[in-house]
Amino acid sequence: MYRNRNHMPKNSLIMEMVEQICVSLVLKQSKLDFGNRLALIILDNVAEVALKSYADIRGLLKKREVTSKEAFSFVLDKIKDQNKIVNSEKKDIQKYHKICNELYRDSKITKLKDSTIDEYAILAKILLARLFDFRASKLEWEKMINSARKNLAKFG
Repeated sequence: MYRNRNHMPKNSLIMEMVEQICVSLVLKQSKLDFGNRLALIILDNVAEVALKSYADIRGLLKKREVTSKEAFSFVLDKIKDQNKIVNSEKKDIQKYHKICNELYRDSKITKLKDSTIDEYAILAKILLARLFDFRASKLEWEKMINSARKNLAKFG
């Protein structure tokens, strides 16, 4: 899917997170009633996997802590302390994580704005850049999103 060797993800976990971000943006663009709900869930998964994987690689959490409910916030605090994210990014990631959790518990949330997905996608890209040194230009992201769209269309 990704042809630029200079920015090619170095492992399958990073590639999977990149693909998930792309799929979430395809869902947002689909204008399906539930598209943004699914997109937010996928982006929250990317954030959680990125945080916990980074923490595991860097030894920031003990094995039992990686699966705890507090791990998400704990790792956010740790990466903020390491200057990997700024306080406003930490607060925004927490905000979107909370919205995602509310989706599971509260059926009153039926619509999510496109801007919610766009903003969380930016934060997911920031996590990939700062935690895993994965960066892609706007054009490269557009190509990857189009590739994800085509791959999803194969199932139709």
